[in-house]
Amino acid sequence: TRKQWYQRRVRESNLRTMDSSQISRKLGREWKTVAIVIVMLAFYSMYKVVLPVTTREIKTNIPIPEQKDVEKKEEKKWEYKPQKIYPPEWYEVPKRVDPGCKPKQNLYFLRTHQTGTSSVSNILYRYGQEHNLSFVMYPLKLHLKYPSRLNMRYLEEVRPSNGYNILCQYTRHRKMDILRIMPDGTMFVSLLRHPVDQFLSVFHNYDLKGEIRNLQNHHNPYEEFFRNPKKISLMASDAIFPMLQNSMSFDLGLNPIQFNDDKAVDDFIANVDKDFHLVMILEQLDECLVLFRRLMCWDLEQVIYVKLSVNNDYSASISPEIRQKILEWNAIDLRLYNHFAEKMKRLLAEQDEDFWAEVAELKKINAKFWQQCYNNILPVFDGNKLGYSLHETHAQNTTCKTLATDDFTQTHVIGMKQFKDTLSPSDILMVRNHMQNLRKYNPAMLGWADVHKVLNPDIPADPDTVNEL
Repeated sequence: TRKQWYQRRVRESNLRTMDSSQISRKLGREWKTVAIVIVMLAFYSMYKVVLPVTTREIKTNIPIPEQKDVEKKEEKKWEYKPQKIYPPEWYEVPKRVDPGCKPKQNLYFLRTHQTGTSSVSNILYRYGQEHNLSFVMYPLKLHLKYPSRLNMRYLEEVRPSNGYNILCQYTRHRKMDILRIMPDGTMFVSLLRHPVDQFLSVFHNYDLKGEIRNLQNHHNPYEEFFRNPKKISLMASDAIFPMLQNSMSFDLGLNPIQFNDDKAVDDFIANVDKDFHLVMILEQLDECLVLFRRLMCWDLEQVIYVKLSVNNDYSASISPEIRQKILEWNAIDLRLYNHFAEKMKRLLAEQDEDFWAEVAELKKINAKFWQQCYNNILPVFDGNKLGYSLHETHAQNTTCKTLATDDFTQTHVIGMKQFKDTLSPSDILMVRNHMQNLRKYNPAMLGWADVHKVLNPDIPADPDTVNEL
């Protein structure tokens, strides 16, 4: 307004007519205020920070423990004190089958990423459900807080009265955590794959080209990745980043800080060899499963499997230069794999004719079971997942359905049985929708009616009620 304009002109004219002495006095008052504030802050800092530390040092001459010491003391609160000591023979693979041996039901299977562990886990899920065993898991979760540590307090709170039997969800290996949560005499088993095939499987199945912007429009994403692998790895999400270099070693507990420490790597491989009673090799899976079934004293029919994902031979499409760069980038995984591949080679060389007859029998049973259960293999879905269609004669065969069911759905079915008193209706609805969507691509997998049988074994399933639930 006109009045505001006039007031502004008056202020401007007053400033122009102010002499230098008035300006200096005004600035002096402002600087005094600033100086007083600074002095007060200095005294406050001395009172809150310096004086308490000095007083504490005078009263007690005890040194203040560092944070690392505190963490070590907290870790040492729990000590491993086994209630039963098992002989060394308990943890060894027998060279001959003992008809009178008792099946072992406590197992820790460390799942490494993109190494074929889904097929092995399917065996464990099926065995556990057939024998009413308890699994270490969070409700409806395939991961146990991977790559963080287990939530021991929660797992101990929800521990079944008979204890846990099987741990086969994704987690990083920490021996003391496993000993704390699993019973004495638990078998430690894992699975490895050649680092080149494993890295390429991670690269494709996690869609690294679409995940990282620098690789999206490049005609050769491998070449672009290895132009500066450290920089490009940092562009990946937190979930994918741990899988991009020495993934199997990371899953087995090696700290990435130790990747360049040869002595630490040697100690790590020695500890894995000491901790695990059997480390299987994917390229010799049938032979390894026979060794596994002998170690666990299970029947041969209990380790049959079908492929749940496509193991594409991506290595055939890469150049020798890219292959060499993959091996150099995953040098620790290569050392780890070579160590256990050589150990498996020596172990297989010691086996007799009965063992190789069992391997042939397992392959025969797998082929026969596949022919009886399934018509054909359906198109690949969800990246690399395989779907099957059931023969009409085996449409209600639970084993056929369980063999073709992916690990996510298996986790949901077991979780709904193990945590059925705590799950909310929204959780149950989520599981139902998940299963219905997957059955469009894999009709042979378990259906919602099969879940009803698990949750309510004494109540016959009404198709209309099941569909409405």
